[in-house]
Amino acid sequence: MRVLVLTHNYPRFPGDPAGAFVARLARAAHAAGHETRVIAPHAPGTADVETERGVIVTRFRYAPESMERVGYTGSLHRHALTAPLVTLGLPSFLLRFRRAARRAMATFRPDLVHAHWWIPGGWIATSLAARGGVPVVVTCHGSDVRLLERPLLHRVGRRVLSRAASVTTVSHFLARDLARLVPDLRTPITVTPMPLDVDRFAAGAQEPKADPPRVLYAGNLVPSKGVDVLVRAVAILVQRGIACQLQVLGEGPERPALQALAASLGLTNVEWSSFLPQSEMPAAYGRATVTVLPSRGHAEGLGLTLVEALLAGCAVVGTPAGGIPEVVQHEETGLLARDGDAEDLATQIGRLITDPALRTRLTRAGRDAVRRVYAPETAAGKIIALYETIRGHRDAA
Repeated sequence: MRVLVLTHNYPRFPGDPAGAFVARLARAAHAAGHETRVIAPHAPGTADVETERGVIVTRFRYAPESMERVGYTGSLHRHALTAPLVTLGLPSFLLRFRRAARRAMATFRPDLVHAHWWIPGGWIATSLAARGGVPVVVTCHGSDVRLLERPLLHRVGRRVLSRAASVTTVSHFLARDLARLVPDLRTPITVTPMPLDVDRFAAGAQEPKADPPRVLYAGNLVPSKGVDVLVRAVAILVQRGIACQLQVLGEGPERPALQALAASLGLTNVEWSSFLPQSEMPAAYGRATVTVLPSRGHAEGLGLTLVEALLAGCAVVGTPAGGIPEVVQHEETGLLARDGDAEDLATQIGRLITDPALRTRLTRAGRDAVRRVYAPETAAGKIIALYETIRGHRDAA
């Protein structure tokens, strides 16, 4: 089978976390005997065409290299699609993305197209593939589901999803949310967890723990992530006499405000760092005592950082936001704190720092649980089986 993948996120260099799960799926499809090609945006320093582990990746150019900033930044769905003037390159980006996809459809002649995120990839894929009768799988990852709450985009998204042969989501929470937002959708929705390199992350468990105990946050610095609540919680821990340090790995518009907040609280135990390559994350998780994802509301489709942390032998604390409870079952695989409650977050983190037996029990149970779900042979196998089922239905028709 020939599989064409459309995505606006795909690793730009070895260890790049951007779209790493998309790459793992593409490689798994190739390893299963399916000829796989990827269309993704060009980015400064990347090749126009490259072959990576048997997968041919074509990156389309849409602006002078120094201005190629639409993909990979994590801001496409937060800003560009709801305020187009924020990203001046968006019209050219969409035009060139569609042109590259149309060219691949004509030359590669795929049996199936897999679009990650319903917009822009799914929107482009369904409009092109419908003409040739090529089935499309659309995977929603979270930020694109939130866009369906906007009336104009809801109309576009409903049309895209209804044209797909199958819609997949990375968590049961997102599947329920999608069914709520598009209640008349007849396209089947399947939950397909993204595959992780479980063995690579498990190597992090060999790292010695930092002293004093390290509390880690890894992710975008945006309001929905609740990092301000975490900063306040660490200040409360200090007030309670619990020795700890906070490490923040991430980038985003909230960083100056968060640093100012930490300074105003008199915190001197905070380390700020940009994103690390994926190759360095297992060790970062392994050295931490607790990894925290304090997201607000429905902003978290799943919370893969918590999965990665558990694999690396790090205890986790989350909130009931979105799909986090699918990873963190309170008192079983981790601890949950009340959304936006710095006092409660400090209490849950403090329990894990001061109670080694509790920390060990929860981390071991969490590690075993996530290995069962996110091991590549399980996660990738599920979506490859979906490809083959769709292809079988098409051939039978």
